[in-house]
Order: sequence, then C-alpha cells, then structure tokens
Amino acid sequence: MEEIVIVFLPLPGVGHLISTIELAKCFLEKQQCFSITVPLMHPNIPSMKSTAAPIASYVQSVSASNPRIRFVDLPLIDFPFDDVQNPAHFMSFIDMYKSNVKEAIKRIASASSSSSHPTRIAAFIIDFFSTTMIDVGKELGIPTYIYFTSGAALLALMLYLPTLQAKVPCEFKDYQGEIEVPGMLPLPPAMMPSPLVDQKYNGAWFINHGKRFRETDGLIVNTFAGLELTTLKSIANGECLPDHHPTPPVYPVGPLLALDNKSQEPQTTSQLMEWLNQQPHSSVVFLCFGSMGSFSIQQVKEMALGLERSGHHFLWSLRCRSSADTNLEDILPEGFLERTKGRGLVLQSWVPQVDILGHVAVGGFVSHCGWNSTLESIWFGVPMLAWPLYAEQKFNAFQLLRDIGLAVGLSMDNEKDGWVSAEEFEKGARCLMGGSEKGQKVRKKAKEMAEASKKAVAQGGSSFVTLELLAKKFML
Repeated sequence: MEEIVIVFLPLPGVGHLISTIELAKCFLEKQQCFSITVPLMHPNIPSMKSTAAPIASYVQSVSASNPRIRFVDLPLIDFPFDDVQNPAHFMSFIDMYKSNVKEAIKRIASASSSSSHPTRIAAFIIDFFSTTMIDVGKELGIPTYIYFTSGAALLALMLYLPTLQAKVPCEFKDYQGEIEVPGMLPLPPAMMPSPLVDQKYNGAWFINHGKRFRETDGLIVNTFAGLELTTLKSIANGECLPDHHPTPPVYPVGPLLALDNKSQEPQTTSQLMEWLNQQPHSSVVFLCFGSMGSFSIQQVKEMALGLERSGHHFLWSLRCRSSADTNLEDILPEGFLERTKGRGLVLQSWVPQVDILGHVAVGGFVSHCGWNSTLESIWFGVPMLAWPLYAEQKFNAFQLLRDIGLAVGLSMDNEKDGWVSAEEFEKGARCLMGGSEKGQKVRKKAKEMAEASKKAVAQGGSSFVTLELLAKKFML
C-alpha cells in the first residue's frame, strides 16, 4: 500500500506544538496508510530557552508512543534581532527557515523515489503564523493548509482585516466607534488583539498573515460548530473576503486537546490530586494564567485579598514578575497563607492544568483566556472568570463574555496595566461560583457546552465528520 505523508510545521512553542500533534494523531486514526513528518524549528533565542526542555520531553514522549510520527530537527539558527519580544522580528526569523523546511520535504520525496515502498506527500499543514511557508508548498507543488490553533472569531477577523483597514479611517486604538466583523457582535477597539492596538509594535505583520490565508487550499480550525456556528458560516459564505476572492474551504475539527498527555511532574500531580480529593464538590476556584502569565507584587496582593474575602476554596498557580525564587510569604499579604490554610493552596511551579480542570472539586477557572485553556475549560464544563493579559486574549474574552456566555468578566483599569482591585476580584469570584443570577447562567451554559464539545468529536459529530472528509481528500 502507498504510504501517504502529511507534513506538519508547528511554531516553536509548547502550546502550538501540542495542538498540532493532536491534529496529526487524528489523521493517523483515520487511515493506516498515513504517516506524519514534523520538521522542528529551533530558534537560538535566550527568552525561549525555558521551553526547550518541555518541548524535548514532549517530542520524546510522542516519538516513543507513535512510531508513525517522525520529527526532523532543523538546524539551529541564531536570532538576528535585538528585540526578541517584537513579533514582527520573530516572523522574519521564521522566514529564515524556508530553505531548511524545503530541503527537509524534498528529502522525503527523494527517499521515496529510491525506495521500493511508494510514498506520496499529500499535504503540507502549517501554523497560521508561518504563512511565509506557503511559498514552499507552492514551489514543491504540495497542497498547503493553515492550521489555525485559535478560534473561528480570530480567523474571521484576520481574513477581514484588509477590508476593515479601508473602512476605519484611523488607527484602531484611536477609533471612537465599535469594530464590526462578519459573524460576531461589534466589539470595542480595546478588545482587539494587542498587535493591532499596542503602540509598541507595528501590526502590519499580523495583517499580512491574514492576507495570505486566501492563498491556501484550506483553513483547519481548532473549534467546533456548536461553539462558533454563526462565525463559521460567515467565513464559509465569503463574508470575510468581500472583495470577491474565493474563501478557502474551512474545516472546524476541534476541540483538539492533549487529554492523555503524560504529566511532566507525576509527584506534583499526585500531591495536587490528593489535596483536591479532600475538597467539597465544585468548591475550588482554580487560578492559572498560562506559561507566560505573570503579575506585579502589588497585583498579587490584591488578588490574594479578594480570594480570601470571597470565602471560596482555591488552587492558585502563581507567577510573579519579580523572580521565580521569590518567597511566597514576601509577596502575599502578611498571614494570608496561615489564614487560608486547608481551603487554599498556592504553588509557584508548573501545574497539570488538564488534570485539575477535570477534577470534580473544581468549580471555577480564573483564566487568561488563551485558546487552549479555553477549550480545556469548555471540555470539562468549568465556567471561567476572564482575566486576559496579552496577545489575542482580550479578544477571546470578549467572545466568551458577550457572544457565547461562558465567562464572567472583571472591571480592569487599562490605564494601570489592567489593574483589578481586591473588591472587584472578590465580586468576580463570588459571581463565578454561582453567587448571582449571572454566575448561575454561566455555570449552566458551561455544562451545556461541555456536552456539545464531546458530541462534536464523537463518531458522527460535526468535527468527526469534517476530519473524515479531509482524510478522504488526502487519499485522492
């Protein structure tokens, strides 16, 4: 039988890599003749060194359990810019890998021609921030697809941005009206993704990615029809590309989650599960803000006071901006740990987010609204208290609050770096745990959406059927 290879190119970040591999696994389940090749970019960037070990561990684990997934290490390339935090610079860096990626794919083809075992590359699936690699697919004559690791709302916005630029006569941050995008509610400019409103960076790179989506053979999205049906319809109907350019086919295949990902620290996981086992059902507020979410010491103290006054049990994964080695007693209010002993637990280390969200003791999630975290929360039916920090998180939070109704909001002072007072956080935590009519509605909606998410990926579900269609397309 002919071996059909699908080449995946993820961004060199833990979240993007894991989500990409979950999609790859789905294709392996569809056809025995499929195999996966994953070229890995290795940027020599000081700020990304902390992710090198988790990525290496994850790759090793996947390789050991999935012999049909082959990772190819690309050469290490030095970062040529001083400002590593500038996403435009980082995207230029991805562009430097084009020749390496091209050679890696050509080696697959040449190995097939010299072997008695026939091999065909059916698709090249790239991260949505790697659109420069569309050129590689075109040069090699391989159908190229975008894997959009965020939701359909952000995809709709990125497709529509060139049109929006022509309609809005000034910088988005200075616009006085609401931003209207097909398939979603009008949103305040402050809720736009930070590359479009943050004065530190030129958002042209973000807009250019969206422009290039139309050149692909399809857009694979980590969402599901039950979550973003209106938006998905608007994209499919061509409303987000009103310049008469055909919209590539859209394939919602989510939620794609690493639910079986082996714990990096089994002892920590075991201890946390033991603590959660002692807490009442749906009583714990879980606070976690992703791998890059951190707060000032002043904000940490306000959060602690709000938590304490709310009276709820809590599990808090805390990162402070000062130092990872800061003693908890130095950054938390005096006596806080003693007063909340038994009903609260604060950790400054990695925590197994999926295991925690899946525990029956957890009743609410204070989240930065990153898309992976959002989908995990939805899957387990845990309502969210939205505390967005950077990137597209405010945009996601707006959709969750206003469009979908899966989260409770906080009043944040954007003039003071998104400051939230202890009183506001106490009120938000109480609402999240069902202490108001609004909170109760959000909790009910979370349970309904959890059921919808599981139906989507079950046999005969919308995402299941979409993946079947794509797999058949790759077989042709």
